[in-house]
Amino acid sequence: MTISHQAEFARLLGVDRSYVTRLKQEGRLVMTPEGKVDVEASHQRILETAGGRDDVAARWAKARSAEPPVAPPEQPEMPSGGREDIEAVQTTRADAIARKEHYLALQAQLDYEKAIRAVVPRPDVEAALDDLVAGVRAGVENLPHRVAALLVGKDLDTIRALLKQEIGQIMAEMHAGARRRLAELTQEPA
Repeated sequence: MTISHQAEFARLLGVDRSYVTRLKQEGRLVMTPEGKVDVEASHQRILETAGGRDDVAARWAKARSAEPPVAPPEQPEMPSGGREDIEAVQTTRADAIARKEHYLALQAQLDYEKAIRAVVPRPDVEAALDDLVAGVRAGVENLPHRVAALLVGKDLDTIRALLKQEIGQIMAEMHAGARRRLAELTQEPA
């Protein structure tokens, strides 16, 4: 068991002495009968009571046979302004840790989905769409040149049938190109 003065304990933790005094007032330090700090036990109690949980503070107050500490002031309502206003609202350490863990989990999920190719990077999708649109445009622009000679002297039903056939061919080529590009992006067999 390591024993120290409150000032030494503050230096060990790397905090101000006022913080250690506040910990003592909240009953989060283990003190010896001589009024010194039991370092290991205090460190453990601080860890156990971290996070600003009222139920934990009340339990420690009950264990000390004292009145539970006054509840912390309510958090102000979230401003209706932009992101700067939201960040201006003071949050608890536990809230910050929870938010950080949430976004770390989302990042890990995204990394996993990229690894299994369930998610394709946006630039790859944009390039694939550009290729698809360029192919459709080229097919439609070349349509008159491909069918003009075939349509000369034909009746209306034959013209419609020939146009329908050529448009169907353009659409089939577009579909095959899109499937091929999708297979490239997701590394699946075409």
